[in-house]
Amino acid sequence: MSEFNHEGDNIMKKHSRNFLRTGALAMAMTLMLSLTGCSSSGGATTPSKSSELDPKNPVTVTVWNYYNGDQLAAFEQMVEDFNSTVGLEKGIVVMTVSQGDITTLADSLLDSVEGKAGAQEIPTLAAVYSETAYILDQADALAPMDAYFTDEELTAYVPGFIDEGRFNENNELLQFPILKSTEIFTANKTDWEPFAADTDITLESLKTKEDLTAAAKTYYEWTDAQTPDIANDGKALYGRDSVGNYIYLGAYQLGHELFNVENGELTVDMDRDTFKTLWDNYYIPYINGYFGSYAKFSSEDAKTGKILALTSSSSGVSYLPTAVTLADDTTHDIEIYATKALPFANAENNAVVQQGASYCLLKATPAQQEGAVEFLKYSTDSERNLTFAVQSGYSPVTLAANTEEAITGSYSGDTSNAKDQNMLNALLISADVFNNDPAYATKPFNGSKDVRTTLESALKDTAVADRAAVVTALDSGSSLEDAVAQFTTDEYFDTWFNNLNDEVNALIKQ
Repeated sequence: MSEFNHEGDNIMKKHSRNFLRTGALAMAMTLMLSLTGCSSSGGATTPSKSSELDPKNPVTVTVWNYYNGDQLAAFEQMVEDFNSTVGLEKGIVVMTVSQGDITTLADSLLDSVEGKAGAQEIPTLAAVYSETAYILDQADALAPMDAYFTDEELTAYVPGFIDEGRFNENNELLQFPILKSTEIFTANKTDWEPFAADTDITLESLKTKEDLTAAAKTYYEWTDAQTPDIANDGKALYGRDSVGNYIYLGAYQLGHELFNVENGELTVDMDRDTFKTLWDNYYIPYINGYFGSYAKFSSEDAKTGKILALTSSSSGVSYLPTAVTLADDTTHDIEIYATKALPFANAENNAVVQQGASYCLLKATPAQQEGAVEFLKYSTDSERNLTFAVQSGYSPVTLAANTEEAITGSYSGDTSNAKDQNMLNALLISADVFNNDPAYATKPFNGSKDVRTTLESALKDTAVADRAAVVTALDSGSSLEDAVAQFTTDEYFDTWFNNLNDEVNALIKQ
């Protein structure tokens, strides 16, 4: 779903047209692969068949990633270790290429598969989001990985991580995870305490999104009352980074999965009451000033004291503030409270969002494909994967690695340091939810990237625009109740919802 790194909105639209308008690419690739000995199933060697690998004739496996800094260094060290051990023994040489960021990687990969002039050579493995994997599958560019794994091997992984990689009509395993993250709820505990002392609303008392919405209203009124000579200057309590995650996971929790893909078939369920609940717990508090978004990320708003609480990616916890600097340039240290993302009060499905790119296997020679999967298995060995994940601030992908004992045993940070302690807390929360709650991600379909963008924009941008109108009315002397009145009617919501429904259906039918 969504986290700090998103593919550009134009990726799917730009490349899906090129793939779907003509069958020439697929035909050419099929001919090429038949000449190199690949079958339509990717030339997979099942665990019961003899290996295609030969130590005397090593194959090169090229891996495209989007890592940077310490994460890239850790990944390159893992590649070096593989090449000097398993790779040397079996005849596999892994070469890793960082494309810098996920958007550049996706664009470059699709250009390569399309055969564009000047494009790089197609890699063997590439880390992509599911929308890009969908386009690659439509181009017949991916090799399914099912035949390389036994059922027993796959049961070692968090089930939702594996299921995310099965999205085509044959339910084939087309993506494989190495790192994942989820969303967590965090708050400035230090500055929350005076609010809690006056209102009895503690952080621990927040169990649901509805609790949070009610608390935000109280916080706005509480802060507004502190300056009785200035009307309507209450503060926002809360912000969130991904409104898309809120919509998709929220609808699923409420019993209406927006887009269900089974064996390549799409079912759409845009339920009016579900969207009204989403509206009431994001749009309504936003236009009233109870929620807010001012900088690019909510953690930046928390650093300046503009909000006290936020929902963000567990992998981005290092960006959470350990101190707050106010508008008057005064600074004070804070303690961060963290817990799993809050569910809806009447949730029917207990699930948490899973985020992060997974690796796809591009069609190559049977030996290269087998070598690539050997590297995936090596890199997701529980202990090895745990070390890489913890160094990266992400969650490992096996059930055995997602335990408190495993995480704390592998963590090398200084827990007397607030930032390091925050990172450990996020890893432990993530491990707990991935072991106990279903990990959810929407599977891709034709137009899914544009649909997600449309849904997120429809809720967030409408809230931002209408909040601006409310502020204008307040500045003109209106009361808050009067300023929001035109935006809080059922008629206003229904117009918005019906228009959104039409937009989404039009995108799906393109």
